[in-house]
Amino acid sequence: MSAWKALNIESDDESDLEIDDTKELQIEDALKLYQTALKYHSEGPASLDKAAEAYHQLFESEIFRYPESQSELRRIELYGPLVTVDDEDGALLDGYEVPSGDNAVAATADLELGPSSLPQILHLAHKNYAQFKLEYLSARLDTVNSTLKHILTEAAAALEHFVQALDKDDSDLDLWRRTAAVGGMLESKRVARFCLEAVLEGDDEGLNGVLSLPGLEEGLAGEQLRELVGKLDDRLSLLQSPLSTAKRRVLSKALKKRLSQYQAITKREAVLVEQEGMPGQGVQQPQRIVLKKPESWAEMGDVLLRQLMAEQHGASITAPGSAISFDLSHSPDQVSGAHPDAMDSEPTPTSALVSSRPHSPLPTTIATQFPGLDHGLPTTQPSISPSDPTMLPITTPTITLPSRKRSPSAAQLPADANEDGRMKSRRTRARESLVAGEPADSRQALLEANVRWEHEQQLAELQAADDWMARTVGALFERVGVVGCFGGGVSAGMSSEGEKAGGLATAKADVQAFLGGFTDLMAQVMLKGGESLDLGGSQGAHYATGLSGSFGKGSPSKAVSKAVPMPDDGLSELLETISGDWYLTQEAAYLWLFTLLQPKEDHVLGNSYLQYLWPDLLKTMVVRTLVNFDDSIYSRTRQRVATGTSCSDIAALAQAVQAIFELHLDIYTLIKQANSGVDHDTIMAQGDRLQRWAELAREAMHFRSLATNTPTLLTDELNLRFLWATTFNIAASEEVSQDYVIECMNDLRDIFVAAGDPTVQLQNNAVMPELSLVALDREISRLMTRDFFARVTGEELKDPVGVIEGLESLLLAMDGDQSAAAGEEEIEEDAPAANVPLELVRFLQSSTMSVRLLLWQRLREAYAAIDYKPMVVACYFRMMRMVLDRLKTPSYDDLLQPERQVVLLKSLRSLQDMTLKTLTLLQTTDNALECIDAPALKAAVTCFGETLQLLHVFSTFGDSIRVGQTQPPTLPNGLSIPSFAAVNTGIHDMQLHIWITLYRLLSEAITQNTDLYPTPLEDKFDFLRCVHRNLGLRGICGSANRAFVRLLKDEFVHMTHVEGYESEQAQVLYDLHGLNCFLNPSYELMEHHCTHDAFLDRGAAMQAVDLLLTQAEKLPTRDLVKHTLYQTIEKVHAAVPRKKTSEAILRNREIYRAFLKSPIYPLDLFDCLKGEGNQLPISEIPKEDAVMHHKGWYFMMGHIALTKFRAQKKSTPLPTEDVDIAIAFFMQDLEASMEHWETWFRLAQAYDTKIEESVVWSAEKLNNSMPEVVQLQRSAVHCYIMATALAYRSAELKFETSDLMTELYGDFATRLYASSREPFGMLPFGTEDVPEKFLSLSTGMGKGVAYVPLRVYTAWKLAKVLFQRAIAGKPRSWMWRFMLGKCLWKMHAAEDTVRGRDVAPSAEQVLEVFVRAIELLPDKKDGREKREPVLEPHYKLVAIVHKLVGRGELSLEQARGALEHTPYARTVTFPREMDGWVSHVLAVLKTLRAADKSNWHHRMIARAAHIIYDDVDDPGSGGQLGAMGAKHELTQQMFTKTMVLQVWRPDCERAGRHFVYTVRYTRFFIQILEQLRDRPSLEALARRVRRRPHDVFEHSVVWQEICNAYLRLLRKYAALPEGLETSTFSNIAHEEFLLRKEPLETWMQAQDTGTSAALDVLREVQELKKINQSLMKTGPIDDLIGDAYAWLFNNVGKQLWEEEQRARRSEEARRLAASPPRNPMMSLNHLMNLDGASDRPPPAATATPVPAEAPAARKKMGVGRREIRVCGEACAQKASAVPAARSLAASSTRVQVVIDVSRALGNGDASNVTSAPGSIHDSADDESELSELEEEGEEEDGGEEGKIGEGEVARRPMFPGLATAEESREASRDGSQEFETADGSSPVVGGDVEMVEIAESPQGSL
Repeated sequence: MSAWKALNIESDDESDLEIDDTKELQIEDALKLYQTALKYHSEGPASLDKAAEAYHQLFESEIFRYPESQSELRRIELYGPLVTVDDEDGALLDGYEVPSGDNAVAATADLELGPSSLPQILHLAHKNYAQFKLEYLSARLDTVNSTLKHILTEAAAALEHFVQALDKDDSDLDLWRRTAAVGGMLESKRVARFCLEAVLEGDDEGLNGVLSLPGLEEGLAGEQLRELVGKLDDRLSLLQSPLSTAKRRVLSKALKKRLSQYQAITKREAVLVEQEGMPGQGVQQPQRIVLKKPESWAEMGDVLLRQLMAEQHGASITAPGSAISFDLSHSPDQVSGAHPDAMDSEPTPTSALVSSRPHSPLPTTIATQFPGLDHGLPTTQPSISPSDPTMLPITTPTITLPSRKRSPSAAQLPADANEDGRMKSRRTRARESLVAGEPADSRQALLEANVRWEHEQQLAELQAADDWMARTVGALFERVGVVGCFGGGVSAGMSSEGEKAGGLATAKADVQAFLGGFTDLMAQVMLKGGESLDLGGSQGAHYATGLSGSFGKGSPSKAVSKAVPMPDDGLSELLETISGDWYLTQEAAYLWLFTLLQPKEDHVLGNSYLQYLWPDLLKTMVVRTLVNFDDSIYSRTRQRVATGTSCSDIAALAQAVQAIFELHLDIYTLIKQANSGVDHDTIMAQGDRLQRWAELAREAMHFRSLATNTPTLLTDELNLRFLWATTFNIAASEEVSQDYVIECMNDLRDIFVAAGDPTVQLQNNAVMPELSLVALDREISRLMTRDFFARVTGEELKDPVGVIEGLESLLLAMDGDQSAAAGEEEIEEDAPAANVPLELVRFLQSSTMSVRLLLWQRLREAYAAIDYKPMVVACYFRMMRMVLDRLKTPSYDDLLQPERQVVLLKSLRSLQDMTLKTLTLLQTTDNALECIDAPALKAAVTCFGETLQLLHVFSTFGDSIRVGQTQPPTLPNGLSIPSFAAVNTGIHDMQLHIWITLYRLLSEAITQNTDLYPTPLEDKFDFLRCVHRNLGLRGICGSANRAFVRLLKDEFVHMTHVEGYESEQAQVLYDLHGLNCFLNPSYELMEHHCTHDAFLDRGAAMQAVDLLLTQAEKLPTRDLVKHTLYQTIEKVHAAVPRKKTSEAILRNREIYRAFLKSPIYPLDLFDCLKGEGNQLPISEIPKEDAVMHHKGWYFMMGHIALTKFRAQKKSTPLPTEDVDIAIAFFMQDLEASMEHWETWFRLAQAYDTKIEESVVWSAEKLNNSMPEVVQLQRSAVHCYIMATALAYRSAELKFETSDLMTELYGDFATRLYASSREPFGMLPFGTEDVPEKFLSLSTGMGKGVAYVPLRVYTAWKLAKVLFQRAIAGKPRSWMWRFMLGKCLWKMHAAEDTVRGRDVAPSAEQVLEVFVRAIELLPDKKDGREKREPVLEPHYKLVAIVHKLVGRGELSLEQARGALEHTPYARTVTFPREMDGWVSHVLAVLKTLRAADKSNWHHRMIARAAHIIYDDVDDPGSGGQLGAMGAKHELTQQMFTKTMVLQVWRPDCERAGRHFVYTVRYTRFFIQILEQLRDRPSLEALARRVRRRPHDVFEHSVVWQEICNAYLRLLRKYAALPEGLETSTFSNIAHEEFLLRKEPLETWMQAQDTGTSAALDVLREVQELKKINQSLMKTGPIDDLIGDAYAWLFNNVGKQLWEEEQRARRSEEARRLAASPPRNPMMSLNHLMNLDGASDRPPPAATATPVPAEAPAARKKMGVGRREIRVCGEACAQKASAVPAARSLAASSTRVQVVIDVSRALGNGDASNVTSAPGSIHDSADDESELSELEEEGEEEDGGEEGKIGEGEVARRPMFPGLATAEESREASRDGSQEFETADGSSPVVGGDVEMVEIAESPQGSL
């Protein structure tokens, strides 16, 4: 039963302690896993896989991760040693810290607190798992192809688990035996012996007892141990107890086999060992190891060191005691001629032992031997020895850099062929050489010369840029006294001996040599640096130690630099000696070392240590040998010293020991520096070595003096060296006081004075390179000034002011330049140079440059500590000048070239770092150059200029590589050296930093010397431009993160007015952002290979806006759209910032919208011509809120969009998005200010463009959206008004302004004139939509408009004035004069009601304008392309002259004089009488039409037709002749046979005017066709007009006119009077109508076309109604339908009804007579009648109702019009099955219809005469184009053209004038009809008629 417990009640019997049983649970889980694994293990091979998985899960359990589960060594490694602190031993731990953290807790925990079963589980788990792995291996030996490696791997894993099991319980003897067996498998005799001895361990008695036990396993273990000891040849162990005292028992082989462990594995292993061999076996006996023959002393030392390290680290598998020898198989010549870099090459296969094994990572330098020395002082003297033995001294006295200008001899060309080579191309010269038949070698040489010449040309371009930059920059700095540091190019100063002595010629040659023999080792010197010349504050301790407490850095003399390099003499003899005898590695190393250090018998000058200058590598090998072989060397040397007998041997040995003593002193002094990075144990070990060798040297010197029996002489050089080294050894000790050291040095000084001031050179020792009084005095001074340097070079600047006070005056006194302190007078006024101790000055003057740099560095740090940046910059300038001066000293020239290169590269690295730091200060501090006076400025500029000359050597070498003249440095495998690119990158960055710093210095010079720089901005611009061009040609300006280009971008902002700014700023923007802002990119744009920004930020976009606006102003907008600037403008526009729209801008937008929609006030039009009025209440927007508006950016964008649209060649309608965008941009530009008249003008042009695009292609907008078009015109006129007014008031007086205003006046006038003419007709100036207001009129108050709208004549007057202004601005424009002439003509021809009281211009004025326009027309020969002649002015002149003559305002003579101005009238004979005038005008028009080759000018055709129609007529023809002539004229080109109006718009025709002309021509042609009664042509024209509603202006009106004309023609054709329908059907009974309509309907359906005119009219009017589709009111159409049906009803229907009645009566009578009456009772009806119906009498057949008995019903009179239309439509449908209909009519009745056709023919129906009604040619186009309105109905009726049954209504044919195919076939059989083919060929009898559609013109005919 479960118990419940309250949470808030605590019982007393509950314990607060909770027992953690986690470990017990985990151990229990592990025990379960162990039991499972053991179960599977015991089941045998079948379950081994399951057992493996179970063991794997077991060892994944948590118990194996416990600290107590680890082995003892592993626990110590992870958690540290266990410490138990007792009370009495607590004092022993007083100085130690107790470890903290988790590890400490685990380490201090009591490991025995765990469960007692845990060790047992661990022991058993490891033991059984190891045994399982071996059994698993045994089971798979036969199934798996086990290799020796696999067996050894598994055995090693099992051994590891056995070891873990022994760690938990070492009392298990079986486990020891099994472990011994596994050790035997692994060939580890040590493991096997140890385990077997563990089985037998104990005292002698115990052991004997064990051996005497009858246990077989123990006996086997003893026998195995005895055999193992015997194999090891350990006779001593065999002689000792227990093996010696135990009784030997021999077990049988069968018993041994039974008791042996893992026998299967052992056998398989033995077989595999025989086949493959056990790794590590075979090296049993000592042997001779053959090493590669070294080519130098240093290489031999390296080989010996590598061999020693291989032996010590176990990398060598040779047997102990093996000797070494060298491969001497090379001949002496090969050895002597071997490359000195052989040690770096791949090892030769002469020694398989050496070449086959991998090289161990052994230390190869002193830096790796003593870690940390890279950041300390060098191990050699400051006169740096060659760092690479491959860098041999240069034998040539001088080095000449390659000049850019090559002579003919340098190019291997004849001296007189230089000019010819430049004049002829390479192809020409190659061809001439082939023609001359020269040999192939000569041709190849000539081609190579051509290539070299091309290289020289490319380099000459760069040289020209260098010269230009040198002249420009040099001229700028010459004004402040800096002369010569920027001129001369690369090789300048190389030929001058004076400059070579004190200049940078040697340094330039060293740079060139470095680049020519580029190596990665030397490159690392510059990339990583070595001796840091600009050290940070963290290295202050090193300074203090190096200058005060350490004597580890001596100052070399000139003699040191002149030491002879170490030759390789004697190396071969030494190699032969070692190879000829048995030398161990230690012995060979000892022999090699003492060969170098011990003098030879034939060398009286001493050993190589004194005689030669060791290379750095040799020095490194000697030092490493002394350190690594110290024990063997010391012991052998001490033994030799103790046993030496001969005097010569003792003397030579003493020299060697002294050299070793000095070298150990050198090592110890260097590694004990505070910043050396060497650990304390290493320093202590080296100190012990030093002391041992010091004592040995003292003993050797003592034995030497005893052997020679001479007292110690002061003149003995070796004695002086020993005393010097001893003294410095004392000084290096930390336990000796400074006073004692000084006393020792004074004693040493006295000894040297007594010896006569000797000088001893130790060029291979960095601590004591020179032994002399001068060097000793320097060391004494250094000791005496220790306190001073300790204070100023302390690690922490606790008192920066004190450092400044102590150092500044000292450094100034040392330099002897008191003027340099002018900038610091305020700080150091009370610190005169006289207070500086003389000892310090003397010491610094004799110290190295590194010391002086140190002091300047500390001074800089002190100023940086007080945050005084100007003096920090001054210190940097001084330090850089010192570094550069170091390269110009004679001591630098005296060094060997490899040493000079190292010094040079380190100096460049220091200059690079200091330049970057200086530039950072200049960029972040405003007053950084405050402390730079004129001399300091001059010195800084000179320093940077000389540095640039030095760096220019790198640029020249890069140029040679870039043009292909020189190949870049490569590795042996052909790949480029990676460090070469890194060096170039660093040099490029340094050049840019220097140029930026020089620009800052130039700005400072301009500030300090304003009188010397009258045009500062121009001077700065010239500096930046020339440097940018020079760096860009080499692709350098993009380095250093494009710092220089960014400087240009920032500085050019203030130089916008300088000439050449646009091109340079465009280049800058291209380098930074890839923006192409050039006007002529083909030659202005230079690719500088800069990395462009991926995104254009807003700041850069704003800066590019100004440049783009400036560049865009230089190009016409039409060209700008096609220019590359356009893409740049689009990109920049997308990135420019956009501010939030303000309230003022929103208010301005509303004002503009209302203004553009407002009506046009006539007064505004007059005011704008005077520049008055036209002000809007616009709020001015501040410039900062509308930056882009005020710059004009939006105006430019709008103008570009507008021009882009207007510049397109349009052949089809185009989207107007660009125009809408332009309008939006112009409106956005006006939001800030309304005073930009050009914006108003372009906005007006945009509205004009939109108007033109709306009405030029289609009349849809004119017919359906005229209010929208009118509003656009109003907006355009408003914009023109504002533009005109503002231009008159505020236009700038520029030449471009005059052209713009001329264009404004012309466009404004054109807009006014176009709006006044059709199709617009003054609608934009109307007041229909203007709301009326209450006005005070003369008649009283009333509603109306407050102003009178503009009159059309006034609009013409305004247009005339504007055209005259446009002509004044552009007097050579024929177009403006042509438009002015049209205005004048309209004003002249206006009626009096239109003109009012204005005076019209005279006819002479009108003609004069057109005559002048003709004179200004362009000639055909003016342009390159063929152009069509301009005919508009000619035609207009002819038309107006004709009208004036017709009006009587011109006589024939005046007309002749006017027409003489057009060349088209001169070829036509002028008539003398008025009768020939019309013919003359027609002839002139014909000449004009002949000039119009492409038939664009349609007005000449229409004018000729009108003249023919009006003036050419026969009085007797009734106007028919003129109409026929006009029709003929129009149908030649304008109207086709299918009534297609082929009219195109000429270029000079106004938009929308085209549709006015088309509607005029259509109406005129309708009039002609109606007059000629050409019904088919009018029908075709109606179909054409109806199908194309957007081709005709006012389409509905025109359609109505066509319909009315066509209805009139139809009525005349059938002679149908109006009102016939009413008179016919109003008095007829409806029943009678129903009876009479059926015969008429049957007859009408059976008749062909042409049988009855009324029937034809009825059918055609029905077709017209279908086409109309309610576009026009159908009243007239319905009237004609009713009248035609009424005529047929009266004439044909009545006759048909009467005949039918007669025939019916006759038929009834015949029927009654043939059949007598029958009995009704016998009738079937009577028999079937069941309801009594048969009782009624049958009606008589002839009986008629009697009126008297049945009164007549009232008849319905009249027939409705709707019913009449329905009957007419049904009767007009013609049956398609004509024979069936005819047979039906013939069988029923035969009615002869007599129709009076003479009446129709007598009405003068000319259409029947002029054109056949059924012509297939006239209606061929109708079927294909004009019948689309009926397609829906036709598609529903089906498409099968077969016969239809009787009673069905046949479908009416589409074209009434065409007969069907069956009728045609029937007619052909009768011979009554013939049809012509479409092409007018011979008649075709029968067959279908092929419809032919006439193709229209593709140019848009209407």
